[in-house]
Amino acid sequence: MTFCRPMKFLTRPRPGAIPRVFRLLPLAALLAHASPAQTQTVSFRVLPPAEKPRLAEPFRLRVELTCPGDYEVSPDTASFRNEVFALMSVKKASSRTDGGLKTEVFDLRSAAFDTGVSTFPETTWRLKKDGELKEAVSPSFELEVLPLFDEKSEAGDIRDIRPPFSFFPWPWLLAALLAAALAGWLIYRRRAAREAAPETAPPDTRSPYQKASEALEALAAAGLWEKGQVKEFYSALTGILRTYLDDEFAIKAEFMTTGRLTRELRTTGADIRAVVRTRELLERSDLAKFARFRPDDAARDADIASLRDLLLSYAQRADEKKALAAAERAAGGAA
Repeated sequence: MTFCRPMKFLTRPRPGAIPRVFRLLPLAALLAHASPAQTQTVSFRVLPPAEKPRLAEPFRLRVELTCPGDYEVSPDTASFRNEVFALMSVKKASSRTDGGLKTEVFDLRSAAFDTGVSTFPETTWRLKKDGELKEAVSPSFELEVLPLFDEKSEAGDIRDIRPPFSFFPWPWLLAALLAAALAGWLIYRRRAAREAAPETAPPDTRSPYQKASEALEALAAAGLWEKGQVKEFYSALTGILRTYLDDEFAIKAEFMTTGRLTRELRTTGADIRAVVRTRELLERSDLAKFARFRPDDAARDADIASLRDLLLSYAQRADEKKALAAAERAAGGAA
């Protein structure tokens, strides 16, 4: 099945069953009656994963895009919005040019958060030439997501014990419970400190980003690492991040596991790369807090720098949303 379209139109494929591999037909068949200004087309060949993915397990699919050779192609990951599928990364696998047409192959890494047959959504691609920006949309397709475990009935009263599963082992669950208990204790201390503070204390007018940045600098200078208090250092580090997300996006991050917090961040419209980096930072911190993992000084400095970059990325995204909301209110008032 062929998907060739002029780049200035974001057409959609006809609803219905889509084959597992989208095969291209000659472009001339679609361009026989087109004017010279309409001959710039984009075609897609989508290869879904060879095996049915399982719930929450990352899987890969491939998109092959063919367009005029003088265009630069890049995915628009910020526009990817879906309740079932999360787009984790996009990587260019290969590129070739033949007869004025360029064919680029991209590997998409995704994960599903619901079982059953769902529609993997259309993906927007940007095509740029001499400052001119156009868009094309790769087609959606049906994909069946299997449960995390296979439910098999066994005859009699004796059942096989499930083998251990690496994606969500029990030690991680225990670590999440301990993290939630620690977060509750930190919240209790913070509320107690607020109640004990004098009523005449001036209000804190700092932005959430300023508070988190100053707290991060204070942690770096507190000397916990030099005293060998690695667990306390990473508890404070992740506490700064979770408190900031609560203040900036009203996400009760202090009570959430890493997986749930990642899903909540997706609803804020944050960049997918920032969401993935946040998950990686929290997982590394959990290892240091609960698995007796001892990172070296270079790893500590890298984690501090990573948190500093994440705070800036989320703050910029929040400022953009506030500016857009203010512009919409002003436009509504003028109307």
